[in-house]
Amino acid sequence: MVFNETQRRSFTKKGFMIVQEFLDKIELEIVRRACDREVKKIVADMRSKGISEQGINVLDRKYFINNARIQNPKLADIIFSEKTEALCRATIGETAYLHNEQFVVKMMNKVTSFAWHQDSGYSVYNGGAAPHEPYLTCWIALDDMSEDNGTISILPFSRYAPARKLLEHTWSDEVNAMVGYNGDDPGDLIEVSAGTLVAFSSRLLHKSGANTTLRPRRGYFIAFTPTLLLHQDETKGIYSQGNPLIEDGQTRWARSH
Repeated sequence: MVFNETQRRSFTKKGFMIVQEFLDKIELEIVRRACDREVKKIVADMRSKGISEQGINVLDRKYFINNARIQNPKLADIIFSEKTEALCRATIGETAYLHNEQFVVKMMNKVTSFAWHQDSGYSVYNGGAAPHEPYLTCWIALDDMSEDNGTISILPFSRYAPARKLLEHTWSDEVNAMVGYNGDDPGDLIEVSAGTLVAFSSRLLHKSGANTTLRPRRGYFIAFTPTLLLHQDETKGIYSQGNPLIEDGQTRWARSH
């Protein structure tokens, strides 16, 4: 996969770029099936225990599944691939380590929206990571994304330059989330077809709306860092997962998973 100059320039100046058909039809089906299997496991576990909340998962509302590649090896083949390597080289450079991977599934519910935040803001102010260079977040649409089903909105660097730096994030009980921006800019709504990837800086402000449709809204997040993220508490060591995709320009993905 080759990324053109327009895409690269968009990432540098605006903080994001859009890659249509990043997943082909076969890959899209593989990822969707893995997502659905993992959701079914969580739902079955929660119901067997008679609980409606488990961590940040809320039964019949929203689900967050980390590290699904462990039980679904075909996901690793996508995460550690030539095209993700090309994407990292086009955005964060010649070194890239896996930071995390996560399915985010929103069911029909008015309280499944997320406030304005930077991914790095969550890492530092809610996760305990030490301040770090911006990393790459890959948001892959597993369904056609629209305002109705709670797609993301982004606030480009070109309109809000302060977000090129890490913004202070504070917890809001009102929205049950970390908030990094309270301004008036509504952002740009990202409505894309299934299989599309939106690559953005971990400092790009973004938010998402609620899913008001009858169908689940499924997204797949993969993040790569140009350096190994550390904990603020140095005794805890590395904060991110750290599997190498590229190191100093050398391909490592063939042995990284």
